Amino acid sequence: MRAVLLLCLILPLSLAQAQSLQVQPHTFQALTVPVVALPPFAQVIEREVPALMKEARIQGAAVGLIVGGKLVYAKGFGFADHAGKVRVTPDTVFVAASLAKPIASWVTMRLAEQGRVQLDKPVADVLSPWPLAQSPFDPRLITIRRLLSHTAGTTLGGYQGWLDYKELPSLEESLAGKTNGRGAVELFAPVGVKFQYSGGGYTLMQLAIERTTQRKYSDLARELVFRPLGMKHSSVAMTPEVLAGAAQGHGDDGRPVPMRYYVEQAPSTLTTTVRDFARWMIAGMANTAGAHPLSQAQLAQMYTPAEVSTPRAPDEGVYGLGHFIERLGDGSTAVGHDGRNQAGFRAHFLMRPHSGDGIVFFSNSRSGLALDRVVCLWGADVAKADPVTACKK
Repeated sequence: MRAVLLLCLILPLSLAQAQSLQVQPHTFQALTVPVVALPPFAQVIEREVPALMKEARIQGAAVGLIVGGKLVYAKGFGFADHAGKVRVTPDTVFVAASLAKPIASWVTMRLAEQGRVQLDKPVADVLSPWPLAQSPFDPRLITIRRLLSHTAGTTLGGYQGWLDYKELPSLEESLAGKTNGRGAVELFAPVGVKFQYSGGGYTLMQLAIERTTQRKYSDLARELVFRPLGMKHSSVAMTPEVLAGAAQGHGDDGRPVPMRYYVEQAPSTLTTTVRDFARWMIAGMANTAGAHPLSQAQLAQMYTPAEVSTPRAPDEGVYGLGHFIERLGDGSTAVGHDGRNQAGFRAHFLMRPHSGDGIVFFSNSRSGLALDRVVCLWGADVAKADPVTACKK
């Protein structure tokens, strides 16, 4: 009885409130969620990305923008699948190809911190018999630090991959030349003489790490990098199970291409999302919130150009440990990496570690190379440079 009486008391009040809302429409406006303004550069992304995708026949892309050490914008564009039915979101898993290399630098730095590997110890000490062909150059000068910085004198820039996961060779077989047409990894120059981008060198490093730790490299990446940062949708395993829910790739002509598999995980096989990768980027910045598995001293080593004994060519890339290093128009330092593979993917990130700014995009089209323009525009924007001059089409 008391419950019925209480209900009768409540109902008239509710009706009165409803009538009040009808008479005063402005009350509805007060109850709506306020629209949050986009960060200024996000408006550039919103304008440029759809136009570039249409022009270059890019099937899908995801973009993340970091400002002040926080992910302030993350959005998907287009479709993740061949059929054009599954829309890209910030949580879509993409193959990020060579963005695996900066992840590899974190794996090695964490292992070094734990005393499980030594950055400046000859890798030949743990690689016996030596897996590369004989050459005039001394392999005992090759260290993990030299392999990370592409200054070890090793060849083979990138890999072709395999259509059948069951065809994957062992790391030793890959180094010896079972690379689906890309050839063997060789020593072409003395250690420390010059920069030469070498995915083959990272494969040699992966083998040295697995021999030293007696662990699978993919397990180490999960335990030392992905798990501490809460990167729940990231992996370097690149198995059929991992790729089952990932975006599907497209070629330069926009047509579907099949997935490819790689045993060379340290240089080639990162799968991740915009939100996950942004966590990693933020952890590599100074004075940002969240987990920081590496110290500022360790990060500084990664962001310092590697020493070489010969003068650099004017257009030669400047590389630290797992990161390209750029000087922006205002003199600030940015670090980043790009990736592209035969399975139809393009990825690129660039960030300023000291100011906490950065941008990343993933694309499931090889023609996603066109989206590099957005990264260039971001660099011009944060450096307050003229985008027309800095980013000519």
